Amino acid sequence: MYNNSFPMQTRRPHHPKPHKERHTTHTHTPTQKWAIFTYIGKETTYFTNLFRRTDINVAFRTNNTIYNRLSPTHHTTDKYTQSGVYILTCPYCNKACVGQIGGSFLARYKEHKRAFRQNNNTSKFAQHLNEYAHSFGTIHDTMQILQYNKKSTHLNTIERYYIHAEFTANNHLSYSQNIFPNPIFEAILNTH
Repeated sequence: MYNNSFPMQTRRPHHPKPHKERHTTHTHTPTQKWAIFTYIGKETTYFTNLFRRTDINVAFRTNNTIYNRLSPTHHTTDKYTQSGVYILTCPYCNKACVGQIGGSFLARYKEHKRAFRQNNNTSKFAQHLNEYAHSFGTIHDTMQILQYNKKSTHLNTIERYYIHAEFTANNHLSYSQNIFPNPIFEAILNTH
């Protein structure tokens, strides 16, 4: 008898007879050995070629990742003589202005302070302070260094990332039309 094209009768499960245990010899295969090198250029390639005729596999890694590029680094020298990306924060309302400088942070701080004293529009941060009658704080109270870096295309990306972060937090003193959606920045911000 069939129901839905399957026979209605059931069969007894097949149980094979137990076999005698066989004695087998297992050969032990050694686990692979790996050496990991941080790639710094052709010197790394030359050095790792020495491992070609060995049983050691070679893998490369890099420190040049998006996370490392956007993560702050620490310096022991006077931090205000360095260059990179900074943030100026209003001590009264916490509104912020992110910028970059290829020279020294101190020189850029003085430029913003001069714009504040002269009440001109060359600094968005100074313009905010003058408009709301907030005072200009000391460099230690006002300026925070976000990333040390020399003038390069990386500096532009780092600056855009921090502007995006402050704009997302509704803190940045910039024109909103300068901020564009950036899925990479969003993904990084969501991991912190």
